[in-house]
Amino acid sequence: MVDRPIRRLFHWLLLSTRGGPTRLLILMLLRNGPANINQIANSLRLHYKTVQYHLEVLLENKLVEADGIKYDVKYRLSPLVIENVDVFESLIEEIFSQRVEKVNMVWDLSG
Repeated sequence: MVDRPIRRLFHWLLLSTRGGPTRLLILMLLRNGPANINQIANSLRLHYKTVQYHLEVLLENKLVEADGIKYDVKYRLSPLVIENVDVFESLIEEIFSQRVEKVNMVWDLSG
């Protein structure tokens, strides 16, 4: 697998930080189309302020874009993410395969 700078950015923002899983869920949700903070918070069952914070991090790192003003702001995936969707999806695949491996290992040890 090629180690591109975008892969390192995705890995750092989505896996290497405490808030990474939340940001990953937000990006996965936005693959379905634009949404505002309330829609994201309700869909993911997170607090509004939590989603707002993570969207700010994603905006700063150019992984999402915001359209609209004041209370009508919708967030969507940035062209950077869309152009590198293969890297993003391979990271998702990697995350879930690691989880499955851990579950299988615990299952095998239990019995």
